[in-house]
Amino acid sequence: MPLAPSFALPVLTAPTLAAAGASTITHSDATTWLRHALGGPTWLHLPGEDASRCRVITTLLHGNEPSGVLALHRWLGEAPRPRVSLAILVANVAAALAPPIFTHRIAPGGRDLNRCFRPPFGDASGELARRIAMDIAAWAPECVIDLHNTSGSGPAFAVALARDPAIERLASHFCDRLIVSDFRLGSLMELPLTAPTLADCPIFTLECGGARDPAALEVAADVYRRLGDWPDLAALTPAPGLEVLIHPLRVELRPGASLAYARGPEPGADITLWARIDTCNRGITDPTTCLGWLGEGGLRYLQAVDARGSDRLGELLCARNGRLYPRRPLRLFMATTNAEIARSDCLFYAVPE
Repeated sequence: MPLAPSFALPVLTAPTLAAAGASTITHSDATTWLRHALGGPTWLHLPGEDASRCRVITTLLHGNEPSGVLALHRWLGEAPRPRVSLAILVANVAAALAPPIFTHRIAPGGRDLNRCFRPPFGDASGELARRIAMDIAAWAPECVIDLHNTSGSGPAFAVALARDPAIERLASHFCDRLIVSDFRLGSLMELPLTAPTLADCPIFTLECGGARDPAALEVAADVYRRLGDWPDLAALTPAPGLEVLIHPLRVELRPGASLAYARGPEPGADITLWARIDTCNRGITDPTTCLGWLGEGGLRYLQAVDARGSDRLGELLCARNGRLYPRRPLRLFMATTNAEIARSDCLFYAVPE
């Protein structure tokens, strides 16, 4: 689509990208490129051979999830020539550049940007989310894919708000699992609920894998290449083997609970999770797997509230001899070993097998 003058955030077009060094950048210079060529939230516009259509990719909503921007930086160095125009947002540059680089989920003094895509928009994070939403609508995209890294090691998977054949077709080419969530947290993929012009636009989150997983970089790279190369999204044939899991539950700490990660119970901790619980992000976790250790309060420091507000922890987990076990076979994902993320977001998501 042709560029319009009404975008709320800066837009660099292909000629400007070249002038900023995109044609000569190398993977190792990604940090310098972020700091000096972008400096803040920026759209990168790559006009396609068919400039009448546009596809949107967003990345770096969380500053500690770098695979999307690292893959983008490398891909731009290949001087791509997409068939269809791409609009790519590099969002939370301030969080990414806060030292140590790529370790801060949230910009200093801000809120979780991927929880800000609903009112109120009163602070800087909310205003940035509001501008991003306005710009995405202005691009009038054929699809929107929001790239993330999981908070622990694990395979790639997609997350959507509802079962949609268009989303399933797209997601099947990048991962083997699609999570259909009924949680409404203020994430970017919820934009169709608040932006009427995006109501029919396939929008989903693609968790590319852990930030340190080499495969995550390749998953993100595939998104740029394929969205630029596919001539007609509606004509795509679904890749076989996509597993669809419905309505996961978020296992969370209750307010005030203390948490530790270790290979045995930590004295004084209300909950000690196994130091490598992120290995449970692959496959099925059976009821014989010890997930951690419980303090004197047992399970009362945990909750698994569904989208309707009911606590369903007892359907998922149980205590045996002071240890934490699945009550039934579970599919776990987003299990993290980062205590800060576990406290501010959740310990993991679970779907009964």
